[in-house]
Amino acid sequence: MKKILFFVFLLSFSYSSYNSSEYSIGINEKTGLFGWISKSWITDKPYGESYITIGGLGIIGSLGYGEKHYFSRGSFFSPYVSWTGFGYYILSMSENADPEGGLGLSGTLGVDVSTIKWKKSELKFQFGLFAAKNIKGQNLIIPGEGGPSFLMPSINIKVRFIK
Repeated sequence: MKKILFFVFLLSFSYSSYNSSEYSIGINEKTGLFGWISKSWITDKPYGESYITIGGLGIIGSLGYGEKHYFSRGSFFSPYVSWTGFGYYILSMSENADPEGGLGLSGTLGVDVSTIKWKKSELKFQFGLFAAKNIKGQNLIIPGEGGPSFLMPSINIKVRFIK
């Protein structure tokens, strides 16, 4: 597990063909609760984009790779579907519990809303439905009361810097 995370971490710094980088705050559409504050290196593709992402909030964190496929790219409104494979960790807050980590897979059906564009930067809001499981088949989300146990909302603010 440590070797896989180290390899992905090393790969993220050698990902030199990226077109833009993105900073995100909120329930991330790539890694959900494991990426409250995150950075992504993004490469534009004919179908949308591929990315490497790293994020966390101290006691939780993640590192992963994924792809986003746009249904249509608009100047304001861009619906998409995405998937991300990622490694995650959760540090224990108790001396009696061990830290946890694993590999997960997430999927999102969402929309990017571009609000402000200036020079080589862009401010976006993202809204979507997020689902994630680890390789043991356990849900990596917080289910809503009375709602589906495998979905949760994904809402965040992103600032993208074009290279």
